[in-house]
Amino acid sequence: MGHVGHFGKIEFYVRTKKGKPKVQSFDDMKWDTSINVEEHKRQGKKPLLEVTGKNSDEISMNIYFMARYGVSPWKQLLLLRKYNLESRVYPLGIGRRRVGSYKWIITKISNDLKAFYKNGKVTEVMAGITLKEYPYKKGNSKKKKVIKSKKKKKPSGKDGAASSSPKSKKKKKGYTRYVVKKGDTLWGLAKKYYGNGAKYPKIFNANKKKAKGFHVISSANKLQPGWAIKIPD
Repeated sequence: MGHVGHFGKIEFYVRTKKGKPKVQSFDDMKWDTSINVEEHKRQGKKPLLEVTGKNSDEISMNIYFMARYGVSPWKQLLLLRKYNLESRVYPLGIGRRRVGSYKWIITKISNDLKAFYKNGKVTEVMAGITLKEYPYKKGNSKKKKVIKSKKKKKPSGKDGAASSSPKSKKKKKGYTRYVVKKGDTLWGLAKKYYGNGAKYPKIFNANKKKAKGFHVISSANKLQPGWAIKIPD
């Protein structure tokens, strides 16, 4: 008896029942992982590579449903189609090990109906499926409670009228304090603040040394959400 893996109610196995073989398995599994990289051309030098993000992993495989091995091809074909059309999301297990860090969703199915009985009932199906990583976990969609702050009363002057001189925020000289958000790049920040992405070294150089309350940027291609950095004027 051998349990190969599973996806939802679709199980992959090779075993014997009452002396007869029962097989439902797959082959030609391909697992693709990639990132997004942009090239910034430089005069007289090789282009500068900037990592702008990650792509969802993708898996493709061929699954075999054969009546002679105790499987109902049509039933399994309809189940796969249901998973696809209803956007069902499940973990993928191979060899008693979970594949990837997230669950997977079927983005495409190509069913090859290979053999039929005389009455037209399908006896053999090869289903080519494409799965994509679904990087969402439970709890991410919960709404955060918004606490309303009480309005403070404005101090009144000698005549009882409200003071007309509100406290102005002190602006730090020479730079703006910026907290990095998801998806930010030095190129994108330079384009936002200076109107030219090629001026990103100005931001990089301003954050190479340690400064209280700010994060050191050691690589121009690496920014993490939550970092506080300086944007020079």
